[in-house]
Amino acid sequence: MKKSNILTFFSYIAMISFCVMLIFLRNTAAGNIASGKPSGGQNTGSQYVSEETSQNESSSSEEQSESESQSESMYSDETLPENEQNNTACENNSTEEEQTNQEENNTGDDMNNPEDNSPDESGNINISMNDTLFIGDSRTVGLSEYAGIDGADFFATVGMSVYNIHKKPVSVPNVGKLTLNELLGSKNYAKIYLMLGINEIGYDFDTTVAEYGKLIDFIRDKQPGAAIIVQANLHVTKSRSDTDNVINNPAINRFNDAISKFANGNDIFYLDANILFDDEGGNLSADKTQDNVHLYAKYYIEWGRWIMEQTALS
Repeated sequence: MKKSNILTFFSYIAMISFCVMLIFLRNTAAGNIASGKPSGGQNTGSQYVSEETSQNESSSSEEQSESESQSESMYSDETLPENEQNNTACENNSTEEEQTNQEENNTGDDMNNPEDNSPDESGNINISMNDTLFIGDSRTVGLSEYAGIDGADFFATVGMSVYNIHKKPVSVPNVGKLTLNELLGSKNYAKIYLMLGINEIGYDFDTTVAEYGKLIDFIRDKQPGAAIIVQANLHVTKSRSDTDNVINNPAINRFNDAISKFANGNDIFYLDANILFDDEGGNLSADKTQDNVHLYAKYYIEWGRWIMEQTALS
């Protein structure tokens, strides 16, 4: 074969190979572009997609967390809507203003009516008992403990009578332990309530009434400016009265009638509280006592209020 023909043949083969290579390279490039792979063979496209997906998922997670946080904070006192915070503040301010106004009004009422003896909203009588003395036995002890007669002094013990009243000192709350003579000589009283007699029933009647009169004279001598209020002895229940030959209501009524005659309408007065506690038969109501003689505590409150009412009217 001639040399020229051989060169032509190899040239033709080289050209065909070159064309095949170009076609191959163009197809490869087109495939990479279609699959998102840049030249160089690094798979950075899939890494970018993964990062974007991760950021989206992270962003979604943060938004969900923020949403849950906001939902929870809606019920927190610290994150109340502004209008609710303002309403709460207004309610607090209103309450404080109402309390302030109420205190000012109360103060004004007290200043404008310093000597108002009318009952207040709770039914208590607005009268001072600071110048008052109560003398008596166990019923008067009950008044001291339960009636709520603030400011008054109580010279009273269980078993006190006109026969032993001068013999022993008595503990007077907020004053001290002293005799009746010492007490009357140490302080001036405007009103002195006297209730004795239930323990004396059974003694000689005339002697007991005479001793009662001597006690009144003694008090008048020690406290010439005081009004003396002789109190009737309270009745006992029907069951006690009907079964006791000594302490019974006929005997109590007889003694009350005798001491009522000491009242002169001037500086000695008579006060009978049996109208508060008697039943229709003139006996102490059985539902107002446990031992047939002494009142339940709540009735001492009623008795004390009634005494203050009578004092206000006098």
